[in-house]
Amino acid sequence: MKRFIPTIILVIICIGAFWYASSQSFFKEEEEQIADQTMAPIIPEEAASIKLLMESDATELQRKDDQWTMTQPSALPLAPYEAESWLNAFGALSHAGEVDANPADLSDFGLTSPSIQFEVALKNGSVKTIQIGSPLPIAGFYYAKLKESPAVYKVAEEGLQGLFKAPIDFMQKLPIVAAYNDVVSVAVSWNGASKTLIKSDTAKTANESAWKLGDKELAGTDATTFLDKVILMSTQELVKPASEVKQDNPELKLTLALKKDGAESTNSYTGKVDGENVWIIKQNDNWAYAIPTATVQEMFDIMQ
Repeated sequence: MKRFIPTIILVIICIGAFWYASSQSFFKEEEEQIADQTMAPIIPEEAASIKLLMESDATELQRKDDQWTMTQPSALPLAPYEAESWLNAFGALSHAGEVDANPADLSDFGLTSPSIQFEVALKNGSVKTIQIGSPLPIAGFYYAKLKESPAVYKVAEEGLQGLFKAPIDFMQKLPIVAAYNDVVSVAVSWNGASKTLIKSDTAKTANESAWKLGDKELAGTDATTFLDKVILMSTQELVKPASEVKQDNPELKLTLALKKDGAESTNSYTGKVDGENVWIIKQNDNWAYAIPTATVQEMFDIMQ
């Protein structure tokens, strides 16, 4: 028993030290210090606009009636949640310490006319702008400051990754948007050949239901492999107005029949081959999406 006495005493001392630190608000002060390191805390829902200046390229998004639109460099269809994700990254950006509270010459930090700036205008009229300067001699860090404040900080490059965005990063990249379990049939015509996939039991999920490919029975897992190829087709290029794509005699025709909450609907798409891409357009939509011809061919071939 005597050999355990030093250990018991040490445990009692640690408990006492923890209690004393808690009573003196040591941990609270540490939490407040971490919070104070946030460069520009915001409430994302209060943002009215976003501006990104990346070298000579500018991107601007505006919020109206809780909907985001891109106003610069041009209008694009936006992916859900990308603007909110960027705002979360902006509000969470923290510095790793103050470099100079009141520098005499901002050129020492690459902040005289910073070529990288992130700006959020709030609904109350206030604006918060984070300016990024030169890299530090320490790898992985940059100088940064708030436009309205003289102090220069160092920020980790890792924290900036969520802010370094191009217009395409905000763009909707999927020409065909549908939930697996809502799809009840898919009809595809590609270069003159046609195939049709039909869900046997619309009350079941895509995986649980059997499917029919022509006269052939398919398990749900086999059908969803094809649905993956349809729903997850994604462009890596900027969309362009549908009016700029010749839509006569399209090589691809694709129709999805959907059923959600008892309501039935149909989405139709056409695709026109241009070089190595098929430009896919949803009926009555304004945008054309470039999908590699090889990807469309793979999608069609998997329906065996």
